[in-house]
Amino acid sequence: MLFGRGPECARIDRLLAAIRQGAGGAVVLSGEAGIGKTTLLDYAREQASGFGVLSVTGAEAESPFPFAALERLLAPVPGPTTSMSRVRALCGSTARETLGAEDRFAVCAGFFRILTAAARSAALLVVIDDAQWLDRPTLDAVAFAARRLTTERIGILVATREPQGPAGVETSVVRGLDDEAAGRLLAALLGRRPPDDVVAAAAQVGGNPSALLELAGTLSCDELTGTRPLRLPVRAGSAATRIFGTRIAALDDATRRALQVAAVAADDGLPVVSAVLAHLGIAGSALEALEDTGLTSFAGGRLSFPHPLIRSAAVSDLPPTRRRSLHRAVAEMLTDPAQQDRRAWHLTEATLAPDEGTARELEQSARLTSERRGCAAAAAVMEQAAAFSADEAATARRLCAAADAARRAGRSTTALRLLDRSDGHTTDPALRAASAGVRGRVELHTGAACIARRLWETGAADIGGRDPARGAHLLAMAAEGALVAGEPEGALRLARRAIRSVPPRDIDTTLLGTLVIGSALSLSGNPSDGMRWLQDAAALARWGADAEVEWVLFAELGAVAWHGEDGDPRQVLDPLVHRLRAEGAWGQLPLALYVTALADSRLGRLHSGRRAATEAVELATRTGDLLALCAALGCLAELEAQLGDEGACRVHAADSLRIRERTRLGEMHRDALDGLGLLELSLNRPDRAVDHLEEANRRPSGYADGVLVARASSADLIEAYVRTGRDVPDAVREQLRLLPELGLPDALGALICRGRALIGDDAEYDTWFTEALQLHARSPSPFDTARTALCYGERLRRAGRRRDARKHLEAAFDAFRHIGARTWAAQAATELGAVGRPVDVPAAAAGHRLTPQELQVARLAARGGTNREIAEQLFLSVKTIEMHLGRLYRKLGIRSRTQLANYLRDNVLA
Repeated sequence: MLFGRGPECARIDRLLAAIRQGAGGAVVLSGEAGIGKTTLLDYAREQASGFGVLSVTGAEAESPFPFAALERLLAPVPGPTTSMSRVRALCGSTARETLGAEDRFAVCAGFFRILTAAARSAALLVVIDDAQWLDRPTLDAVAFAARRLTTERIGILVATREPQGPAGVETSVVRGLDDEAAGRLLAALLGRRPPDDVVAAAAQVGGNPSALLELAGTLSCDELTGTRPLRLPVRAGSAATRIFGTRIAALDDATRRALQVAAVAADDGLPVVSAVLAHLGIAGSALEALEDTGLTSFAGGRLSFPHPLIRSAAVSDLPPTRRRSLHRAVAEMLTDPAQQDRRAWHLTEATLAPDEGTARELEQSARLTSERRGCAAAAAVMEQAAAFSADEAATARRLCAAADAARRAGRSTTALRLLDRSDGHTTDPALRAASAGVRGRVELHTGAACIARRLWETGAADIGGRDPARGAHLLAMAAEGALVAGEPEGALRLARRAIRSVPPRDIDTTLLGTLVIGSALSLSGNPSDGMRWLQDAAALARWGADAEVEWVLFAELGAVAWHGEDGDPRQVLDPLVHRLRAEGAWGQLPLALYVTALADSRLGRLHSGRRAATEAVELATRTGDLLALCAALGCLAELEAQLGDEGACRVHAADSLRIRERTRLGEMHRDALDGLGLLELSLNRPDRAVDHLEEANRRPSGYADGVLVARASSADLIEAYVRTGRDVPDAVREQLRLLPELGLPDALGALICRGRALIGDDAEYDTWFTEALQLHARSPSPFDTARTALCYGERLRRAGRRRDARKHLEAAFDAFRHIGARTWAAQAATELGAVGRPVDVPAAAAGHRLTPQELQVARLAARGGTNREIAEQLFLSVKTIEMHLGRLYRKLGIRSRTQLANYLRDNVLA
């Protein structure tokens, strides 16, 4: 199976198509050893159905003998059996054993006549591999024929390592596989998606398929599964030696040693290489001699290799002791603090036994690595630090730190493996408590909230007497686990214990405890106190610069989900998302994207929210984060209900509820049910809406039966009651009466006022609708504002105030149409028709037909990102970005990025 060879295969297909139509041709495939030329020739043979095929492979041992390859190529053609006489007879030549110019021309012309005669009965394909080893007369004959293929049904396909084919013959350069194709090739070889660092190693072998095969065969099981970091530069020894070994062997001793130093220290820069050479007593002139060989270059003061395999070839036969001494020499030259991570890496390559100095260097490097190369790389470096630790306690501590980095990278299986190893190295309660803290987070995000709570609560009991601060923090975490599991009473008890024990200035414990108390009180039917605690948690999250990212996200989630916020939560969330992307924190990014999507849903930024929720679902699926997956699917369903995408809403809501049921994430059902309720309302099915929305707003089990009226969807439930003609329960009416007295945030206050207006009598509804619209104006949400205007217009129409109704219905219709909420626009259009102002509901605007990924690409392009920058940010290939841009340009009918930016701005898609 071919990977990443679309252009080459397409060229071969065109050649074969031309041959079938009577227009012959020839193509030379030029590329280094192992690059895949032979595989492309095999592809050509497979595609040449119905062709006659003549093949030959050049042999280096036969290259001195004239016509040796031509004789083997023509072997299938009937004729004499002795070699030279056979060639002459087949080619119509009576030349002597030593050929003159006329004889060579006669052989070339005769060879061409043989090919044309063979092509009379069927199209003919001539396939020549390793043409760099053809004898000269055979190569001349092939070139002679290739230049004369015009109307014959003959094709010649040649593969060579030479940079250029014969004059007058098309040469196509076969290059290394790109990262995407290399990753797919490795996945096919390994039977699984390879770890990121294994895919990255493809660049070190230049995307050479043969070298990738060597690489896959030489890596250990741990390296292939991503549980151990790769040792770089990768040792694709056989391929490297086969290509460059002869040139390296011809170097004198000083130049060869200089090449070895350069191979080991190239990534550290030319000054370091020079310093190491001086330290080892190797003259600087050896570097100049090395450049003259063409094995290295020093353009712009930088050391580079014309081909990455040269590095592997330079050290492939180096004895281990010599290799380690070179790494130690390089480490000694790296004294700048900015070179810490490189110094630590060289020390690991130079060290055999446990060494605390090396372990400390690696631990420091892991912190820098997290900032520069991401959490997964930091986990690998910290695991190395543990391997070099000199005592059990240090080993356990560093393994736990590696597990936490792996958790943040979204590698939960790796994190649990590291935690098991950490626990095996210690019985110290403090280290065990730290391990429990990390293990509980993994369990929480893989759907086992009850297990997480138990781990954290046990850890708090074990360590609380010795370390009250750590015990308090574990109690706060246990409270969060209980809350997610649907046990607000237990959560409230644990959180209050944590708050009582928290030391001054412990922002994380205070934040988490405050958040859980607020959420638990709100769930238990005490929204006034709950709201105060939640607002305090949101303030702590915004002003606590050192707060743990995950607790900040939960605090923002509490604020958005329960009471809305004054101000835009994206001011907090956008920098966090950017930071998590930069750190490669794929284990935390799905939660951040979910909270971002939920905030957009509340603020009426429907397309932006759908994009964030879609990405959250994709990332959570990839990392196995069932907590974020359940939540993001529910939020996606809610956004799709707002947009009017019924099919997608039902599918995603069902998926979310299925995960919640399977994992018993007790509090993770509300978003999906909100979405289903809103969808039924948009489709004028209020009875069904009541069923979903009552369940979404019901108090947890263990509390008096009844619904809460402190969530955003409470207003939807009240509207559903009104539309069914049912009596609104007295408990709901009482909560509605009391809530406005609590000093609600504007966003939630507007929805509560809408609810009061819906159940108000003829003397009240104008006042409450007017107040709702005023509050909307202070905390703008186009969707919620349009919903309130639609309800107001309907009430006015039923009261016979058609002119007043028209103003609000027109505002609702325009807003729904502008943000792409199609079913809601249809409702507004129906109401407008009823007041004598018929309008057509337009089809979805082109921009609203963009897929989430197309919209994501569009936004980044409109902000000035290059195709490569967009590809890097979205983890796609540049070709995929080009495809998306071309497709969305056609959909939108535009031709430039300026037009794209204007379109997104004008259609509220930016």
